[in-house]
Amino acid sequence: MRKIVILASYLVFASVSAYVVDEIVFEGLDRVEEGALYDSLSIEPHKDFNDNDIDATIKALFKKGFFSDVKLLHRDRKLIVKCVEKPMVDRVMFEGNEAASDDFLKNIVGNRIGEGRLFSLHLIKDILADLQLAYRALGFYSAIAVPKLIRRPGNKVDVVFEIKEGSKTTVKKIIFIGNKSFSDDELKDIMSTKEEKLWRFFDSENHIFREDKIEVDMEAITSFYKNRGYPFFMITSSFAEMDFDKKSHRCTFTMEEGDLYHISDVSLSSDVPRVKAEDFKDLLVVEKGSIYNEHLISTNRDEIRRKIALKDNPFIDVVIKIDFDKKKKTAFIKYNIVERPKAFIERIDIVGNTRTLDRVIRREFSVHEGDALNVYKVQRTVEKLRAMGYFDEVEISEEDGAVGDKKVLVVSVKEKESTAQIRLGLNISDADGFGGFIGFVEHNLFGTGRVFSADMSWMQRYYGGKVDLYDPRFMDQNFGAGIGLGGNSYDRKNIDQSMVKNIYISPYVRYTIAENLYHTLRCMLSRNNRTHKDKDKGRTIRNITRLMEEEYGKYTTGEISSTLVYDKTDNSYDPRNGYELSMTNSYAGVVGNVRYFKNELGAKFYKAISERITFIVDANVGHLKEIKGTRSMHRFSLGGDGVSMRGFDSGGVGPRDKEDNSIGGTKYWTVSLMAKTPLSTKEIGINGVLFVDFGSAWETKHASSDVHDSSGIRASAGVAIEWPKSPLGVPLSFVFGFPIKKQSFDKKQTFTLTGIM
Repeated sequence: MRKIVILASYLVFASVSAYVVDEIVFEGLDRVEEGALYDSLSIEPHKDFNDNDIDATIKALFKKGFFSDVKLLHRDRKLIVKCVEKPMVDRVMFEGNEAASDDFLKNIVGNRIGEGRLFSLHLIKDILADLQLAYRALGFYSAIAVPKLIRRPGNKVDVVFEIKEGSKTTVKKIIFIGNKSFSDDELKDIMSTKEEKLWRFFDSENHIFREDKIEVDMEAITSFYKNRGYPFFMITSSFAEMDFDKKSHRCTFTMEEGDLYHISDVSLSSDVPRVKAEDFKDLLVVEKGSIYNEHLISTNRDEIRRKIALKDNPFIDVVIKIDFDKKKKTAFIKYNIVERPKAFIERIDIVGNTRTLDRVIRREFSVHEGDALNVYKVQRTVEKLRAMGYFDEVEISEEDGAVGDKKVLVVSVKEKESTAQIRLGLNISDADGFGGFIGFVEHNLFGTGRVFSADMSWMQRYYGGKVDLYDPRFMDQNFGAGIGLGGNSYDRKNIDQSMVKNIYISPYVRYTIAENLYHTLRCMLSRNNRTHKDKDKGRTIRNITRLMEEEYGKYTTGEISSTLVYDKTDNSYDPRNGYELSMTNSYAGVVGNVRYFKNELGAKFYKAISERITFIVDANVGHLKEIKGTRSMHRFSLGGDGVSMRGFDSGGVGPRDKEDNSIGGTKYWTVSLMAKTPLSTKEIGINGVLFVDFGSAWETKHASSDVHDSSGIRASAGVAIEWPKSPLGVPLSFVFGFPIKKQSFDKKQTFTLTGIM
């Protein structure tokens, strides 16, 4: 366009024998002042000028950025500069956008165009490209944005982006090329990107194609191989091709696995005289002859670093050097203790947190302003921030401070889109029937780090609700505090023909005593009313034993309980190695008309005996000291919950009265031996369990002539199918149990189905 204007100007002046004018006149100016343009003119009145001057003037006027068109005309020894000013943007609007809000899109546009700014076509092109990238990040690869200008008086325009979002682009197929050691299903399991399947209707976001997720998946696959003996694994190419329907992608990953490597030897040395390597060699857990595992190698380094740092060595680091023998397919792991340059923290800056308060982040820091820059403590801070669950990304970088030994730590976080969850689903239980639930939990309430939850559950023989507010760092201290409120109504028809109604309030505190050792102190005040089912319906009550008469009526329980948990498992959600020990001690009688002491011990041991099979031992023992007003609800009985003494009905193991009602015992023990293996991909999450259960519940204060009671061992065996990630929204358990040894008055139940919140 500019070349055409210049050519036209040349033609205008071509008829003039001399390039001389007496006056320069501007036309078409509205908002632009003439005085702002004189410095762009290479032509002056009464002075000769040539074609180069014309060209320079036009270019300089365009460079001002005020005009969409400029022409130079010659009339009566006047030079007329005819300008067309760019329109000014009055408003920027969006139409057709549903998946992305106006505010989100305005952030993409930024301040490039907006109210009071000049309209620019080349900026519009840049904005359209950015909008397309933003929609691609949301999974809309066929989204189209078309700009439309609406003219307004005063040379103003409204810029309207008409958006056709289309539908989210899914992943139709994931293809692997070059994988020999692990199957396609094993690799798909570790990916966050999933193939579109009908049964994924309850988790539709995972099969949406997103380029950033593909990058994360490539890192996950690489780590998977390198943690299983393939240090030279690499993905040589990844390719995502959109289908002709513009609605789905095919993702192809080409890889080279490399060879399987084993550890030839492991060593620990020190370059720091005051830190002796021999003092830390017992921390080496990477074993000679084992399969190469990059994660284990690095975590072992972190543990050595931690132990050294705890001995008041803040400027010590541990580095790793690995010597590979490609002929023998072995790796020699060398840990070396080195000294870092001394540095101190001048200040800590936090960026990226738009919702979470600064103090909520800072209270998780293991380092503070003025401290020595300790590598272990910085890494520990990153781990703690990630464990909060508020952020998708956490990074800490170092910058130079005011002087040489001062450093500025920059903590960069990327917050999750939401830390709230809404749960809707079904409840299923043989004991309580069929029903549903609705729940809500916010893990970062108003950015304060507090957790608020509320839920309601209703079933054929049960309904109830509860709310809970928990602050994991109460008053910014190193302990958590919370309070729960709730109530329920429980029909125990199939256990002892009673109806129990309950309301309660329960404040509690939690804190860490030492590494892996946790303590919870809880108070609970509950008001209960227990009646016979037939009484509520106006029916005549028959065959009520003296023992059951003691069960009915209103009672208040004020209980204080203490729970200690020592957790040494490798994964809190799905442990495969390690153990967990627990002890709970309770006393009721602070207030109310019920008094007792209750003590329980628990232990769980996990051992992975193969890549897919985990052996589990679960043992528990308990004792209740009855003092006053205790009911069967306070005592121990086993069976029916799909966990303890499978193969027996609810309350099926334990003392019973002559009318066959469960009254519970004051002592119990259980031991379960289990072998657990996945029956599906990890995403679906179905597990199979073979089990053998042993246990007993016994002893009451009542005369033996009034009850059936025995401390004899009960035993059962069977299989269970566990589905923690069921589409109903609750964990499901299908248990087929068969009593091997029982008492004559015990109640068996071959099949148990549970799916309770």
